[in-house]
Amino acid sequence: MQRIIGWLVGWMGMGLLCGQALAQGGPAQWELTLTSPQTGRDYWIQISLPAGEAPAEGYPVLYVLDGNIRFPLLAAARQTLSRQGMQREGMPWVIVGIGYPGVADLDVAARAEDLTPPAPDMSETGDPGQRPQGGAERFLDFIEDTLEPELAQCLPLSERRKALLGHSYGGLFTLYTLFTRPQAFTDYLAISPSIWWNDRYLLEVMAAQAEHSAPPATSPRLLIAVGGLEQSVRPGEEGSERARRRESNAMIDNARTLAESLPEALPWVETQFVVFDGEDHGSVMWPASRHALEFLGVVPCRKVCQPAGYRPRGRGLASP
Repeated sequence: MQRIIGWLVGWMGMGLLCGQALAQGGPAQWELTLTSPQTGRDYWIQISLPAGEAPAEGYPVLYVLDGNIRFPLLAAARQTLSRQGMQREGMPWVIVGIGYPGVADLDVAARAEDLTPPAPDMSETGDPGQRPQGGAERFLDFIEDTLEPELAQCLPLSERRKALLGHSYGGLFTLYTLFTRPQAFTDYLAISPSIWWNDRYLLEVMAAQAEHSAPPATSPRLLIAVGGLEQSVRPGEEGSERARRRESNAMIDNARTLAESLPEALPWVETQFVVFDGEDHGSVMWPASRHALEFLGVVPCRKVCQPAGYRPRGRGLASP
């Protein structure tokens, strides 16, 4: 802990984040609002440090999208699951939530723009509210060019491990980042990704990456996870608009198709595909959060957590 405080004090006054972090009253967990010159938005940044001293090579960082509601879940899961005895401690990752100020959970309009890719035709994306979309490049620039440098002014960060986790549109953004800037992160965690968006435009992005881009120096690791009930029609919903969308979005089928195509399209991506039985689009975040932390080594792994290449099981599914 003294090393953490030393870093914070040493960099005091160098950047907005450092001053606000210290003003929050300690290094364990704090928050601030950071304005992005790339998107013009304000972002609510929440930061949670692990217990103990910083590693000699610096902290690995897990960036969590939709931080308003996802950051508390991941931070609590890390704190709870790491209390299993000294012999079972995991890697000391910093968890950073990226959200929006002034809203209780999701800013649906802001995330619809920030988390969706630019595309030649945006006339029929399938977004329920037909909100402005296609701002993923600007949002990714904010993470790489504004947020990361601010964090690096305050904390010793590792260059060897950093991860991105997103759910739904956040999962779409995570996969888009992997396909367009594979060197941006070492680990990508796409939970219930909205692959259906814009007539599965993401598959075109993947194909373009496979055809024109060289593999990065370090092979990225990818976790794709979905809930086993995500495309099931529930009793009483037959014929409803909700049932139609659930079927047309084909969350499981699309995720499986993408995962099964990756070994040929992008063989340098180490992929694991997981279906959590009995979980829907919302509840999947509970088991997926634990599995994601195990996948990264944040907490000890109970079962098989490392990808070691995509190896389908049964009907092409890998189960936790």
